[in-house]
Amino acid sequence: MVALVARCAPAQDELRAQSPNGRLEFRLFVAQPDASQLFHLAYQVQLGGARVLDTSYLSLNIHDQEPMLGENVGLTASKRSQGAGYNSLIAQYLQNGTVGRRLNVEVRVWDDGVAFRYVIPATAALNELLIEDELTEFSFVKPVSSPGPAGLPFVMEQPGTGWVGIYEAGNGAYPRTNLVRSDPTTMITRLVQENRVPRVAYDGKTPFTGPWRIVIVARDREGLMQTAVARELVR
Repeated sequence: MVALVARCAPAQDELRAQSPNGRLEFRLFVAQPDASQLFHLAYQVQLGGARVLDTSYLSLNIHDQEPMLGENVGLTASKRSQGAGYNSLIAQYLQNGTVGRRLNVEVRVWDDGVAFRYVIPATAALNELLIEDELTEFSFVKPVSSPGPAGLPFVMEQPGTGWVGIYEAGNGAYPRTNLVRSDPTTMITRLVQENRVPRVAYDGKTPFTGPWRIVIVARDREGLMQTAVARELVR
């Protein structure tokens, strides 16, 4: 019951991006996991009005900085556009109570999948970008059978929805990503730390554009890689 209440926290600053056919929808908003925690950037994915992914939280753990980048944020601007076979949304956030830390989320929605990524503009507060870990959640409607950790891609069947696949693309110098189960229905990213600096998985500078986190929906497992989003982003 506690987990259910946390996932159903009231949303603020909600933005919605729909697929060209209107059936797949990505909802981006700020919610409070529970009364003792900061407000937190989150998202949901729906297909035909039914949840594919329930409320899932987004953040980056920046080395020796608090709070997480993604917590205690407020929406400052948003922009919508259209691409080849998808609709896109860019949302810009400012972290309250910090020295100007900003975080943007870029979203693309196809008829058969969504992709999103973190974009950090150049700021004095994050000129040198040291990421300890990425904490991107994928909260499924049904329990996850894998105890984790699991590499990407991660694929599972969701009764009533079909097959759901989690992929990544455009990593570049970004570290490899695993998924671990944080509760019965939720998988969360963990970066593989190969950097020589202790507790740092990624060492770079801003501006920064992270890899795509991709959610694909299909009727069967074989159909996942035949989707438009897979042909566009997944190699």
